Amino acid sequence: MPLNPTALNPMKLQHLLLPALVLALAVTGCKQEITGELGDPIDKRAGFLGKWEFASFTQQDLNNPLKQTRDLSHLYMQEGVTPMSLTFNEDNSYEIVQEIGREYFGNGGIWSFDDPAFPTFLQLMGDSDTLQYNLGRTVRPYDDQMAIEYRRSCGEGGAYLETVIYTFTFNRLPQ
Repeated sequence: MPLNPTALNPMKLQHLLLPALVLALAVTGCKQEITGELGDPIDKRAGFLGKWEFASFTQQDLNNPLKQTRDLSHLYMQEGVTPMSLTFNEDNSYEIVQEIGREYFGNGGIWSFDDPAFPTFLQLMGDSDTLQYNLGRTVRPYDDQMAIEYRRSCGEGGAYLETVIYTFTFNRLPQ
């Protein structure tokens, strides 16, 4: 019977498998066990309550190959004029005070999240329209800043392409 040069010798197979097995055991055996309690989840709704004052406004053009972000805060800031403010109330109403700049948030109405446990969108329901904005991140009750993103898109027949992201940043005012 001729010898097959490609067949593995059982001794060679042992030398290959043994180090692989030892390495697998070492990697899985070194994981630390997590102990302790995470605590109660943060109330995302409570993080929004209160009065917020305009801090900055940026625009990112997604059609620009560099995806540069431009600071356009001067469109909402003017010396001697109180900056725009948003107030989110416990009864789900919201109010806007704005003297200059384009109105992106309506005049006031009712606010909600798309999912109260894991909010992604802020929904503002005014007298004539419902507006939806992306949340820059979850706002916790102790956070001093909040970011709201308005994403403009264009397209037809259900195929929409985002073209610009406007980001409004607000600072929490003390109560």
